Amino acid sequence: MRGLTDMLRAIAFRAGLALSALAAMHPAAMPAQAETVRAAAVTVDDGSGRSHTLASLMHGRPTILHVWATWCVPCRDELPAIDRFAAGLAAGVRDRLIAVSVDTRPHADIAAFLAELDAANLHPWQVMGGNAGTAFRLFGYPATLLVAADGTVAERFTGLVDWDDPAVAMRFEAFVKEE
Repeated sequence: MRGLTDMLRAIAFRAGLALSALAAMHPAAMPAQAETVRAAAVTVDDGSGRSHTLASLMHGRPTILHVWATWCVPCRDELPAIDRFAAGLAAGVRDRLIAVSVDTRPHADIAAFLAELDAANLHPWQVMGGNAGTAFRLFGYPATLLVAADGTVAERFTGLVDWDDPAVAMRFEAFVKEE
């Protein structure tokens, strides 16, 4: 009996590894469990030395919150596509895409990093206070949250998102246009 138990554990372990690897290769939206993000617990620097809470930037409207870091290789690969997506948004909707760096480097480094990537459509927001990972229940970067007007997470994406996919772009744009 013990041999069978060990064999079943080994199979379950391997299946878990295989599913984890598959999830890492193809991150999917994880449905939210009616969780409310603690956007007021995180302050960001706008580049001019002024700080804002993420809640104040969201203005109680549907928002795409993207969290990234300069040291994150997948983030570096994804940011140009996010910039292209942002460029396609109407001026009144573009501010509903908030891309926030969790770097501890000086803000000028964050702005220079985005300039190096030619990401002119992304504001260089940088976390200054609070822990974005804890506030938004993030377990790695990049991470993207679709946050509803009431502050609940509608969808959560872990890892790279294909921002150039027309279906993804239409889905995200429709989300931020909801009122």
